[in-house]
Amino acid sequence: MLRKRKINVHIIGAGQIGSALAAQLCQDGCSVTVVDTDAYVVNALSNSLDIICYRGNGASYATLQEVGAADSDIFISVTDSDELNILACLTAHMMGAKHTVARVRNLEYAKHADFYRDQLGLSMTINPELAAAQEISRVLRFPSATRVEVLAKGRAELVEMVLSPASPLCGLSLHEFGQKMAIDLLICAVVRNGEVTIPKGHFVLAAGDTLYLTGAASAFREAFSKLGMPVNPSHSVLLAGADRISYYLAEQLKREGVRVSVVEEKHEKAVEFCRNNPQCAVMNDNAIAYFDSMSDADIRSTDAFVSLTANDEFNVVAGMYAASLHIPRVISRLSSNSKLKLLQRDDRITTVSQEDTAVDIILGYARSLMNAEGQDAVESLYRLMDGRLEFLEFRITEHASHLNQPIRLWRIKPNTLIAYIIRDGRTIVPRGDDVIRPGDRVLVVTSHQKLVRLEDIFESSKEAAAGL
Repeated sequence: MLRKRKINVHIIGAGQIGSALAAQLCQDGCSVTVVDTDAYVVNALSNSLDIICYRGNGASYATLQEVGAADSDIFISVTDSDELNILACLTAHMMGAKHTVARVRNLEYAKHADFYRDQLGLSMTINPELAAAQEISRVLRFPSATRVEVLAKGRAELVEMVLSPASPLCGLSLHEFGQKMAIDLLICAVVRNGEVTIPKGHFVLAAGDTLYLTGAASAFREAFSKLGMPVNPSHSVLLAGADRISYYLAEQLKREGVRVSVVEEKHEKAVEFCRNNPQCAVMNDNAIAYFDSMSDADIRSTDAFVSLTANDEFNVVAGMYAASLHIPRVISRLSSNSKLKLLQRDDRITTVSQEDTAVDIILGYARSLMNAEGQDAVESLYRLMDGRLEFLEFRITEHASHLNQPIRLWRIKPNTLIAYIIRDGRTIVPRGDDVIRPGDRVLVVTSHQKLVRLEDIFESSKEAAAGL
């Protein structure tokens, strides 16, 4: 039997993204080496994780030679410098590193990702700000959701929503949701009072539950309309902050025909943003003060407010103020390590972290490399509830076990669920008689960690006998 292989990972840069990657990959059983120029950061990380930490310049050939970058299975450079990240990855690739990932924030560099990959051997580039802007744009297109992830190359979606007391779903069991409501979606996870549950058919929904639903992209709009929930996308959006995320988000929203206004407190940044985005209305003001100057009609015509400044505290306060003005959709940017995540309990406000988004993308790629060759590989990974809930998309090969066997006969570990099967471009919400075949894409929802292949979801004979 082929085994999962332990991979060597080198991470250049021990900031929020690098530290989070190191912690998760170490937990996944990888051999992790982190390089950073800051001695304090290196010592703190070394004392908290079972990893190798090295103080040095991650783009230096001598440093990379000393830390064994030539033997790296996946080499990740996520410092604040695009140029250093690209140089470090190219150097590591030339030394023998198998796969390289660079954080590249500059749009001019990002445009040439194909060249870096095909001609210079850079496996992947990740732009955290662009990824976060794309996530926000998806949420703005779906007013009833607090998070929307596009799966299976757009054929399916993962939607997070909070159940309001007025929802017709309150008091329904999952059996009733599927049968009485005739909705072709799957409620694959529920968070209630901070506890994560992979629910069975008898589970009864209640107000305040956070639901995670999966299904075909086309099924959500129809289902939400049937439930009397708003489905019209945002048409007028106000952004606070003229930083890089705002630039990317404004570009996307303008392409979709959305009217975008930006309020920026620093005069120079407001002028620069206005010069680069002539189609946007730009105000040089504090966002909270600007709300006070708006007429009631202007506030009523604002569909969404997104606070994207570099100040987490301001983003939370501005978001709460916007919610108190009954702006329908409010989104606030928070750093991945912000303690305000624990304080933020207002269900009307969605929070987004560019660092968390980047970590999820890189982890999905890393998980696919942990797999033994020829086995089903992780296509994508989504971590929610601070990693307590994972959604993994697997590509099924002819080597997979349980092929053509009805799902009802599978012995799947507790707190694990098959959420959908993609076959020939069609999304299948799985029932007991459905099977998997080579070429399928399968989404697994689990509260377990370290899954790197579909085989990991099945109980071993010992676990089954012990009732684990």
